[in-house]
Amino acid sequence: MNIRRAPLIAALSLCVTLAACEQPTSNTNEKIVATVGGELITENELNQALSRLGARNEGEAAEVRSRVLEALIDQRLVAEAAKSTGLDKQPDVVRALQQMQRQVLFDAYMERIYKDMPKPTDAEIKDYYSLHPELFSARKLYRIQEIELRMPSARLAEVEARLKKDRNLTDFSDWLKAQEIESKSGIGVKPAEQLPGVLLAQIKDMKDGQVTVLATGPESISVLQVLGSQAQPVTLEQARAAIKRVVQSTKRKTLLGTELNKLRSQGKIEYASGFAPVDPASKASALTTQSGS
Repeated sequence: MNIRRAPLIAALSLCVTLAACEQPTSNTNEKIVATVGGELITENELNQALSRLGARNEGEAAEVRSRVLEALIDQRLVAEAAKSTGLDKQPDVVRALQQMQRQVLFDAYMERIYKDMPKPTDAEIKDYYSLHPELFSARKLYRIQEIELRMPSARLAEVEARLKKDRNLTDFSDWLKAQEIESKSGIGVKPAEQLPGVLLAQIKDMKDGQVTVLATGPESISVLQVLGSQAQPVTLEQARAAIKRVVQSTKRKTLLGTELNKLRSQGKIEYASGFAPVDPASKASALTTQSGS
């Protein structure tokens, strides 16, 4: 049987690490598959670890199951050895364990809330399709040349002015060399849905040959030229599954935000001096006051 060892070992390590973040149940009605120093490993725990590895063919299933169980046993043995040396009392280890527990509780709490969340309706899916023609009914495949510039985004206006002055990107590249501005150029073909929303909003109505500029970070600017585009529309039925996932994800984010706002209003939060978040309204007011003085 030919099993690729390295990927499997890496996956086993991941699933076992994730299992360590969760407290296994002690329900005595569960089937026990192994005992390590009096600590039980249940079939449910084993199956949960196996599920994280994804689907395996029948030929691999038995060996993978055995190896995952051995990995869980090793985990128990190493954890016990770590405790015997007092590692579980070290501050950094205690913090890491507490953080893992909080993350597991966070995920469990949100999953309980998401469970009763209504699924996207047909009307919501149709609305999303209609509101985003650039992704569906007017979807295009774009061939784009991109020049990545290593320079402060504050110089964006300077780059735009230079592009208007130059006749083509060759002249612009000569200017970059003269200015000793580090750059990297490449050409790629991407469908609309693979482009960042900010970029797609800029190029969706551009004609072949036109150029646009955008800041991609505090110290980077991108110059993009649409070399060509080809219409590749997608019907509502073709897009239905993808739209459903997007709408569902958006609902989850909204629900998460609402729940966090509620918990924050109910909780007692005290910031140490210098760590309180800056209120955007107060910051804007302060800037207005400074500019007027």
